[in-house]
Amino acid sequence: MVYGLTLDMRDGDSVKPEDDLFRSVRTRRVSEQIVQQLQAAIFAGKLKPGDRLPPERELVERFQASRASVREATRTLEIAGLIAVRPGAGGGAHVTSPDFGLVANALRTMLRAGRFELSELYQARLLLEPGVAEIAARVADAEDIALLRASLQEGRDLLVRKAQTSPASYNFHFLLAKAAKSSLLLMLISSLLDLVHKSDQTAGPGPHLSPAIVQAHEAIVDAIERRDAEAARRLTADHLLQVLHQASKRFEKLAS
Repeated sequence: MVYGLTLDMRDGDSVKPEDDLFRSVRTRRVSEQIVQQLQAAIFAGKLKPGDRLPPERELVERFQASRASVREATRTLEIAGLIAVRPGAGGGAHVTSPDFGLVANALRTMLRAGRFELSELYQARLLLEPGVAEIAARVADAEDIALLRASLQEGRDLLVRKAQTSPASYNFHFLLAKAAKSSLLLMLISSLLDLVHKSDQTAGPGPHLSPAIVQAHEAIVDAIERRDAEAARRLTADHLLQVLHQASKRFEKLAS
């Protein structure tokens, strides 16, 4: 028994809650109260990633709520990325670990809804990434530098083969964010890069690497490797200003 839960360690079995884990709910917004209780159990670690929630009928009994309210609550948790519903034998609702895709999906929805312009993604990158490079220059380790160098070489090889290079460019910026050792910054940058990349695919051919861009990337890595935080920030800002300029010209062409 751990944190009010009786755990059966057999794979696929449900976590069986004790009576003190969930309380019956009596309110006009029953499903929200169920969501709050399940969220509290997940955030407190009483329900862990991989744990299966009790069957729907058992949740109905424990919460003293309708099936409709329980189903609405589980749908809300699924949309929030806290549970995943698996079909078939051994399926049901399982606790999951939220990933960066949740942020990217939310941004994609707002972009499609017209809440902001695609150009604002590049502006956000210009605001965030120079600071990320500055941090990376202070904390990046040998493995981070090696990965960045490998990304540079990948870009050079793609240029020689005249192949699609934009994924390699996005990968470089992802590795740059990773080198800053900040989960929050990595989540934000990854979400922006994912949305920019997918928007490029939708709108047509995206920006490509060029010898000048590869050189700019290399100068950033050099600054990070020699622990020159100020230069890493400045070089990244200069590079992204060029990227923003190229993107702005592309937006104007698409709009015309």
